[in-house]
Amino acid sequence: MSADDVRTLTRVPITFEVAGGGTEHAPMVVGRLGGVTTRLVLDTGSEVHLLTKELVDDIGLTVEEGEQGTDHSGATMPSWAVEDVALELGGVKLTLRDIVAIPAPPPFPGWDIGGILSPQHLHPRASAVVDLVADELVLVDGTDAAVAAWLEQRSPAMTTLEVERDEAFASVVVAGAIRPHAEIPTMLNTGGRHTEFSSDAVPGVAGADLERLGGGVTGADVFGAKAGKATLVVAGREVEVPSLAVRTAMHDPPGLVGMDVLRGTILTVRADARRPVLWQTPGTSPSRDGGLPHSRAD
Repeated sequence: MSADDVRTLTRVPITFEVAGGGTEHAPMVVGRLGGVTTRLVLDTGSEVHLLTKELVDDIGLTVEEGEQGTDHSGATMPSWAVEDVALELGGVKLTLRDIVAIPAPPPFPGWDIGGILSPQHLHPRASAVVDLVADELVLVDGTDAAVAAWLEQRSPAMTTLEVERDEAFASVVVAGAIRPHAEIPTMLNTGGRHTEFSSDAVPGVAGADLERLGGGVTGADVFGAKAGKATLVVAGREVEVPSLAVRTAMHDPPGLVGMDVLRGTILTVRADARRPVLWQTPGTSPSRDGGLPHSRAD
């Protein structure tokens, strides 16, 4: 297989600009749902597509009351299961399935953000290329080998890491470690601002005073301590973390790589968790010890 065997389904710009002239840390695309054009966050940490209840009601979609959801802060919120809906993205119509409606996070209405897309679940077969170098989302269809060849041809200066996904998670979770600690399940999370690890996963690593790292979709605060520069090891390669945040309480998984590391890289994900993640990074180097101990935080 070669790069010529890859078919591009759609290509759309990624923006970090919100309505009103501000910017946000998370990548977004502009799509059209049920006749309504809105910004949608690309969040590889989301297991499902999340739409605001306000947008769902505006479109007139059918909903059923669901279980309480939990956000990044651990806070709970009401949720509703939503019927399938067509999404127009770059002139192509996709069908969103496994949609959950939630009350609009406080800033979303003023920012013209209608929800959160799980890129790995945009298409049942195609690969979603979240390019945080060229700032574009590309959906491509092809075998793993053909897509890998296409990516390397497209960005020859980048190092391509082929990383096995943890099939226990619908979000993008791989084995990762903060040197010299053991590997743990680690989310590659385009919806997260900071790289955060549970204090249990990095014993002996401590930061300064607690500070607000951000908030969950409920608006609840997330707190942690900044511990300074660290080295992340994924697939036997080292990636620099500009400032690791350590949290005393994290929901599974206990590791999270945020946009402080992912910006400037290219992440290719798929719906099938048995297929590897392709993560293209600049300037990575082989791990000095060829690997780290593995542990599974249950």
